[in-house]
Amino acid sequence: MKIFQSNQCDKLKSCLLCYPTNFKITKKNSPYYNNIDNELMFSQYNNFINTLSDYGIKINFIDINKNLRHQVFTQDIGFVIKDIMFVCKMKLKEREDEINYLKKYIKNNNLKYYCMKNNIEGGDIIHYEGVLFIGISTRTTIDACRELENVLNKMNIDIKVIPIYFDNSKIHLDCVFNTLDKGSGVISPYVFDRKTIEGYIPNLIEISKDDADDLGTNYVYLGDKKLISSNKNVSSVLIKNGYNVDNIDYSEITKGGGSLGCSILYLNRG
Repeated sequence: MKIFQSNQCDKLKSCLLCYPTNFKITKKNSPYYNNIDNELMFSQYNNFINTLSDYGIKINFIDINKNLRHQVFTQDIGFVIKDIMFVCKMKLKEREDEINYLKKYIKNNNLKYYCMKNNIEGGDIIHYEGVLFIGISTRTTIDACRELENVLNKMNIDIKVIPIYFDNSKIHLDCVFNTLDKGSGVISPYVFDRKTIEGYIPNLIEISKDDADDLGTNYVYLGDKKLISSNKNVSSVLIKNGYNVDNIDYSEITKGGGSLGCSILYLNRG
């Protein structure tokens, strides 16, 4: 099978998902602890799958382990640069085994890959044309940023790696910033390095902290000014800016701290 990505702006062709069969809120201090409406969750997830399918996107699924509660968030476990799958090193112990199922998928499909040695998660990777914005967070370290830069140099892949600092009360960079088509993106006040990003992406649509808290930047960009979003306010703003937006309800899985963007690993764009 083919995997390829040189940015997150091009047309999405295929992706990797994991059905939320065993999804559960395990943090006892969460207001949603053991409070998931499974029937509604499966209905919302099926709608997400159907929406992707309606756009002609090929959907692949990773194997499920009944003991892993967060496998639905496939974006976190890997990311594609050119034709190489980078396997992440997860920070949370309860998520470490998730990468073994990505490795199994890689082996079964004979993909080129590299396993990161320092903590890094896919939600902190924003892939723009010739640039990787790497969110430095509680899950992704500056050492991982340097490792990735060195590995890409050794592979003769010409991509600039740029660390981006943001409010670490937010889990990942794509919870506070994301790209759209070339030259455009969505950003929130939680990003500290806005001027750095503006040097590459001049048209940044700013959303409020409240909308960022509701994961307004955690959408799925499909290419050709089309996207899938779960935040009504952000969807409305983007429609006014000329984008075609499918707004879908994803409220049950969002209780786990991730929305649509967290639930998809982009495999092939172009």
